[in-house]
Amino acid sequence: MPLFDRIPQRFFTILASPNKELYVEALFVLRQAFKTELVIRREELTAMLINTLESSILEADLSEEAEEMGTGNESLEGLSGKAHLLVRKLRDTGWLELEYEKDSFDEHVTIPDYAIEMINLLYDLSSDRVREYNSYVYATYAALKNSGENEDYRYQALAAAYQNTVRLVDELKLLFNNIRRYYQRIGDLTDVNQLLEEHFDRYKEQIIDTVYYPLKTIDSVPRFKYGILSILNEWLADETILSAIVEQGVRRRVYADEGAGREETMYMITSIIDIYESIEGMIGEIDRKHVEYTNASIDRIRYQMNGDRSVKGKLIGLLKHWQDDSVREEMTRAAAVWRHMYMDSQSLYDRVKRTVKTDGKAMAVEDYKEKPELIHGFLEDVRRQYSNKKIDRYVDGCFGERDWFETEDVPMEETEDFILFLLATFRGQERGADFRTQFAEGEVERNGYVLPKIRFMKKTAGKGDGDV
Repeated sequence: MPLFDRIPQRFFTILASPNKELYVEALFVLRQAFKTELVIRREELTAMLINTLESSILEADLSEEAEEMGTGNESLEGLSGKAHLLVRKLRDTGWLELEYEKDSFDEHVTIPDYAIEMINLLYDLSSDRVREYNSYVYATYAALKNSGENEDYRYQALAAAYQNTVRLVDELKLLFNNIRRYYQRIGDLTDVNQLLEEHFDRYKEQIIDTVYYPLKTIDSVPRFKYGILSILNEWLADETILSAIVEQGVRRRVYADEGAGREETMYMITSIIDIYESIEGMIGEIDRKHVEYTNASIDRIRYQMNGDRSVKGKLIGLLKHWQDDSVREEMTRAAAVWRHMYMDSQSLYDRVKRTVKTDGKAMAVEDYKEKPELIHGFLEDVRRQYSNKKIDRYVDGCFGERDWFETEDVPMEETEDFILFLLATFRGQERGADFRTQFAEGEVERNGYVLPKIRFMKKTAGKGDGDV
């Protein structure tokens, strides 16, 4: 059946609206009412929405919803009006249904099966609770083993074993993909505390303790594998048992006839056997991925803890955060200096000249002492060489009589032009500059230099001239 033949066409619209967070919170309130009450009255649901979401409802702008449903602005007055509007919106989009109580004008709320399944899914995704692992291997073994004492329930035992086996495979695939996801995330973390939290508070609790550890110990596949295969192979070899299972399925109206029942029964048995004969290979892949993640996580933590803490390491840390406005302004104020190096196909190649190797004299080891006056003098020299006035004069020369110019208009004849151009891009981000810069997508190659595509605009120019 097509999906939208079962659920309303506008079912997902509330999850894409500007008030989607409010609607999700309202759905969780509806879920709570469903869990605690057998009969949900509309007025009681409205009161629960007001008590739980008072501040969110007051801050929400529901004018579009009111206009869409034709209720007018009077429905937006007060908490009660907005709460009733939320209930009507959930009704119109198919998340709940309203019906009148017999011999009364009181309305009851009913939740369709597809709606409560979707609400539970949203709730599980939003909650940070640790998911419990169901012992699928033991459940499969127990269902098949106990069927020997209750022969009339062999079909139910086979069906339960098949479902648990399929869920086990899904759980293993999900475990493998989750380990890959954590493996990719550690590359984006640079703080040691974040790495430790990611490994011990998230990966260990949500992956290792929840799924991986039970799968290797109490719900171990090798522990129950041969018992499961022994029972199923015995069933395959016994025509009496197969016929009894098919008869039970037909009697319970699961199978249309004996032919279809026998085909489905054989499919479930052979599928379980095939999965348990090959599942250890899947677990081996998970073990390898787990070892790779653990080693990568440890190496990443060790690297961050042993990182360079000297002046060089601190400068590297600053350059990594140069896009932050406050960091960039402080760097520009303290030292307006940039180093540029590049290598391409046009770079010259100098052959190494071999010299006669001689025994040199070892240099004496000297303790390095940082001299703040030398660093201060170096920064002062840099400021004098490339001052803001010099940068502004360079940009004014590029403007000429125009209110704006782009990278393509900039002369690029020597290294000095390249340095001033880069300094001008940062200067345009400062409040004290008479011009501003606007970055666009793409790059421009000028005389061997690859430059970002930028538009420079005078701040006195009109806004319409600044669009790229």
